[in-house]
Amino acid sequence: MNRTGLQVGTWLIRRAHLMDPSSGVSAVQDLVVEGGRVAALAEEMPPAEAAGRFGVIEAEGLWLWPGLVDVHVHFREPGFAQKETISSGGAAAARGGYTTVVCEPNTSPPIDSPELARRLAEKAEVESPVRIYFKAAMTAGREGRWPSDIEALAKEPSVVALSDDGDPVTDPSVMQGVCRAAARAGMLLSPHCEDSPRALSEYEEGRDPGFEPGEPYESETRFIERDLALARRLGCRVHFSHVSLASSVELLRRFREEGGGAGTATFELTPHHLLLSRADFGAGELPRVTPPLRSPADRGALQAALTGGAADAVASDHAPHTPEDKARGASGLIGLETTLGLVLTYFVHTGRLSPLAAARAMSTRPAEVFGLPAGSLMVGRAADMVFIDPDERWKVRADEFASLSRNTPYEGWRLRGRAVGVMVGGRMAFAGDSFRPRLNLKQEVAGG
Repeated sequence: MNRTGLQVGTWLIRRAHLMDPSSGVSAVQDLVVEGGRVAALAEEMPPAEAAGRFGVIEAEGLWLWPGLVDVHVHFREPGFAQKETISSGGAAAARGGYTTVVCEPNTSPPIDSPELARRLAEKAEVESPVRIYFKAAMTAGREGRWPSDIEALAKEPSVVALSDDGDPVTDPSVMQGVCRAAARAGMLLSPHCEDSPRALSEYEEGRDPGFEPGEPYESETRFIERDLALARRLGCRVHFSHVSLASSVELLRRFREEGGGAGTATFELTPHHLLLSRADFGAGELPRVTPPLRSPADRGALQAALTGGAADAVASDHAPHTPEDKARGASGLIGLETTLGLVLTYFVHTGRLSPLAAARAMSTRPAEVFGLPAGSLMVGRAADMVFIDPDERWKVRADEFASLSRNTPYEGWRLRGRAVGVMVGGRMAFAGDSFRPRLNLKQEVAGG
């Protein structure tokens, strides 16, 4: 990872309100970081223990969560560096409170080979302040015709799941081959169950997806039902990206109740589907995103899935585009620098979601689902953590983002709560202006 942050061998974090879903702890504690890992927790470290040994962070009044984990982001290298790079995307992630992200494979060329995944992982190690993992393509070239070399891809440490990103695998026989290979390799599948332009074209050409397609962009639940049946029969695990319909949530609920289990089928929600609906916008104003914004009733069902604990993750689906691309109809919104603030403002501060439950959905649970070494502040775990000022009030200004892109629907929104400091492996990856005075050292820290 990028080494521009403050490097200190040992840290003492004083009086933080530590919230760790992995242990169930929610209490004001001191925390010691040594060798890049959590070394000790105590209600209060004796002052003598700190003298001369530690870099000290005075964290009273701040929440300390395991670093956020986003399992659905688009960093546009290779092929579209004008939209986002590994470096700029990593910086945006750090500013948003994330310490780990998982990138989609819709690059050019797509991530469908061990060699490309390895090169990108090496690049990320040098250029990104946060940990970066990848989804590799389910099918060769993301063309949906035959499975990629899943056995070889599974051997790459940076590859943690398989996805064809915005295109579903329309042919059920190809998807069956993907599921069978993924089960053998122990790889998680992360399909996008949506009607993409390619899928719509394949329907018109007579390609049978295994069900009767509905109206355009309405087949999400049918794809989920098909892929759940394959997962159950072939023994693979599947994580459904950006679920957006009430019918999909209900289908997944029934599947789990009937014995499918949350270990076989998991799903994520995005902040834009949780907070926006097509009824909020006039003609010509609707943000273009895939899946599209849904009805208020769908939005309500998604919110209930989050607040009731059914959803496994909140993922940003950070999809950067240039203004020119958006003007030409490119689909997607950026979200790394706003997702935490939105969840805190509209769910935590309204009492609909406890802080510990929010940390679970944004850190601990997605790390569990994707098998990532993240999401915990227990002793011995990596010192990946986010310092949150729950009451800092701020206004969304896209021109202040670290991301190269500005395609946010939240411009001008006033939010309450944000990440003010981020530590990755014991190094400060980000320190906001309000956080810097809490550090007892004068060395330069990566800032915002």
